[in-house]
Amino acid sequence: MPRSQPDLDVCILGHAALGEIGGVTRWAERLGRALPGLRVAATPVRDRAHDLPSARLYHALTPDVAAAVAPAARAAGRPLVLTCHAVNAAWRPEGWRGPLAPDASNPHGTPPGHGGTPPGQGGDPPGRPPRKGLAGYAAPEVIVAVGEAVARSHVAAGAPADRMLVIPNGAPAPAAVPSRATEPVVGFVGRLAPVKGIERLLEAVRMVRAELPARLVLVGPDDGPAGYGGRLRRLAEAPGLRGAVTFAGADRPERWYPRMACMALASESEGMPLALLEAMSHGVPCVAPDVGGCAEALGEAGVIVPPRDADALAGAILRLLEDRAEAGRLARLGRERAGRWTEADCAAAYAEVYRRLLV
Repeated sequence: MPRSQPDLDVCILGHAALGEIGGVTRWAERLGRALPGLRVAATPVRDRAHDLPSARLYHALTPDVAAAVAPAARAAGRPLVLTCHAVNAAWRPEGWRGPLAPDASNPHGTPPGHGGTPPGQGGDPPGRPPRKGLAGYAAPEVIVAVGEAVARSHVAAGAPADRMLVIPNGAPAPAAVPSRATEPVVGFVGRLAPVKGIERLLEAVRMVRAELPARLVLVGPDDGPAGYGGRLRRLAEAPGLRGAVTFAGADRPERWYPRMACMALASESEGMPLALLEAMSHGVPCVAPDVGGCAEALGEAGVIVPPRDADALAGAILRLLEDRAEAGRLARLGRERAGRWTEADCAAAYAEVYRRLLV
């Protein structure tokens, strides 16, 4: 239980068992830098019986974490904020043993870590959150979605519309020097997990390489089930790809953006992808599937392709690699778009939510 004298103004909460806490910590650090008047820090949540740091306000980054911490926050008389980063993010991956463990109420086999929008919305797989998932929506005074598509999916899943607020993820300030890549390097930034469609991206790049000697750089940690990273590396050694794929691991993406001629996502599901926002801020033209908030993030500054379509993805990548004038046009539009709503704007919007609840 929280102690009587709060040590923090805002405690950001993520689930430790799922490898989330690194991202949660970075998110809290960005907020803290943008809000120097508030004491902000992150902490992992492991189960229902946890010892929360004392804080004036708790901020959960998934509905299941909100459900887990709600009793402690309520007992301490502290407000609770929930941010929904993914489309219908009430699902958890196989092996999760927290308050939203998969059970008979999850018959759809939704991809790990993600739920689905209602059928026909944004290409995401259909599905309904388990009944216990609704507990994550009941307690927070404010529910924030990182985009309109994310908000719609959570309201459809049972989140109260009258407490839903959209605060889009903010892009980093545009890089001082945009990408000037001269080699046909396709970039990906994100977790190497099944929901990211890495196999489809590898197949698309293999098709592109039939036309020109493209390379693929995958920047992000292995985050799939046992053996998944090994499977990807075996696929990368297949004919047509051998020697053309770099696994950069959990390196700093900003080191790689200047080398990318384009960024490509092939995800099954997304919220408001930070990777697209970051790439645009670095002047990297982007291709992404029509799932979740990808189209919302890119607007007219990128290329949207049908979901789960390696041929369409390959065609879009090839056009950007071959038509450098069009790639340059999209890069300029992307930098302009990224500058309209930055991390500082996003932090200021959260600061207003916090101040309203902490009065």
